[in-house]
Amino acid sequence: MLKKYLQQIRQGKAVHYGRMLEFLPPDFVRRKSELFKVRQLGSGRWQVHILSEPLFAELERYAIHPSSRREAALLGDSHQLGTGVLFQLVYHQQCQNQQPEAVVLTSTQQWQSYQPKNNLLLIENEHCFFRYPEFLPVLSQMLALPVDVSEFDLAYAAGSKASSALLTRFYQQYQRIFCAFDFDAAGLELYDLLRQRQGEKVRFVAPADCSPWLDLFVHKAKQPTAMVKALALCEKHQLFGLQQALQQKDCFLEQEALLQTKHRDRAVVD
Repeated sequence: MLKKYLQQIRQGKAVHYGRMLEFLPPDFVRRKSELFKVRQLGSGRWQVHILSEPLFAELERYAIHPSSRREAALLGDSHQLGTGVLFQLVYHQQCQNQQPEAVVLTSTQQWQSYQPKNNLLLIENEHCFFRYPEFLPVLSQMLALPVDVSEFDLAYAAGSKASSALLTRFYQQYQRIFCAFDFDAAGLELYDLLRQRQGEKVRFVAPADCSPWLDLFVHKAKQPTAMVKALALCEKHQLFGLQQALQQKDCFLEQEALLQTKHRDRAVVD
């Protein structure tokens, strides 16, 4: 039933909000004000708006892949059962022939062949991840420090998958985690969520001065609230250079655009 309710919310359909809350796990019930904004349309009919895309995506994964038949039964379908397994693609110094390693994680174990570096770089976009030799020089310019596999392990963040609880042990082995995400509301929300879970060792890759990249801010927000949310998160995390660029251009920057740049200017992270 929870899966059905979430699908209806995705489609913009009205739902019975009170009944839906009965199927939410306790952690999500406590965070419902972070997840949803609701408006009553009539008796038993509520319009539910998504406030946090990463958190909602995590709830969707929970609804699709419960960890036990008991959880599945509480969700209204005891026949569905999750695998409790996740794999994380990682480029590291020992990778051969430009092939990433698949680190396999469960709630109790983790399998990887390499000794982790101190630094982890999360790359949100698939093209940027697999073309990292072109992508890393741009990040080096933004961070004003060398970013390469001699000092960093590179992980494919795969959007909201990066917030999975199964990755907790994987993240804990690193001293610093750099988030190379899209310069948009979704990317900033995911960073905000990781920062809440992993603390100050998580940093967002954004230059203090975005002027060398201003011409790449061309992606219009699909919803007016998305820009408001992005600006608020920039303010919260003191990403003032990015905040200024978003205000000036009123557009987001998608990560793939950075593959084509040859900027020489250097900037710093928050």
